[in-house]
Parts: sequence; structure tokens; C-alpha cells
Amino acid sequence: MKKILILCSLLFTLVACGGMIEHENGSQYLVQLDGEPIGCTFLYKIESEVSVYDADDARVYLENRIVDQARAGNAYWITSQRTRPNEWVIFGPERAFVLVANVYDCPHPNNVRTAADGGTSVAATPVIVEHQLNCDANMYGGMMPGC
Repeated sequence: MKKILILCSLLFTLVACGGMIEHENGSQYLVQLDGEPIGCTFLYKIESEVSVYDADDARVYLENRIVDQARAGNAYWITSQRTRPNEWVIFGPERAFVLVANVYDCPHPNNVRTAADGGTSVAATPVIVEHQLNCDANMYGGMMPGC
């Protein structure tokens, strides 16, 4: 009975720790793209393999690996993702996630145009409205302030 209780508590602890990969060294600021970017510099291709329960944890692990590189980049595009079975696993995830990504350096990572969206901007571009002042004279005969 004591062995079953210890085994159940160990299993519960492993399951409770699922989904616990945290962002490190600013990896939460990386931008995940949905296609090949336009106007960005390709840096390198990276492959990561991790045994986790959740696909989001695999993505966070990939982002942490990108930040740990010498040329980290600020945007990435996942080119392929697959799972493979973990053999001889008693406790832990039955499958490993394998993600392959291209890493880019983009001048404006939050406003990247990609080939997948037809070259239109992913994020909304701020509109700058300029006003032109007529500096000739105001209705009282003096110069306009700011001229």
C-alpha cells in the first residue's frame, strides 16, 4: 500500500509539472511568423527536440534555444514540426516534439510582411498625420504661434 501511495504521488507530481517551461533571457519578445518574411535577413536554421506534454512548451523551448545562440535574431518561422515516439518511457511524455525553424533579423519585428499573407503587413502600421500651419498671419494681424 505504501509503494502504491508513493508511486501515485510521484506520478501526480510529474503530471502537475507539465506545462512548466518558462521563457528565459527575453525569449518572450521573439516574434513567431506565419510565413517567410519579406525584408528580413536570414541568420540560420535551428532544430530542437524536446520531450514535453504540450506543443506550447515545445515552442517555448525552441524560443529559449534561439535566444541562447550567438546570433539570436528577433523573429522565427517554424518550417516543420513533427513528433516522434519516446521508446522505453515509463514516466514522462510518450512523444517528443521536433521543431525546425528559420531565424531572422528583422528591422521592425512586430510589423513584418510575409509571403504567406501576400506581402501585406501582419501588424497594423501606425498612421502619422501631419498638419501644415499657414504661417502668413492670423485674423488679428500677428504671426501664428509656432511659426
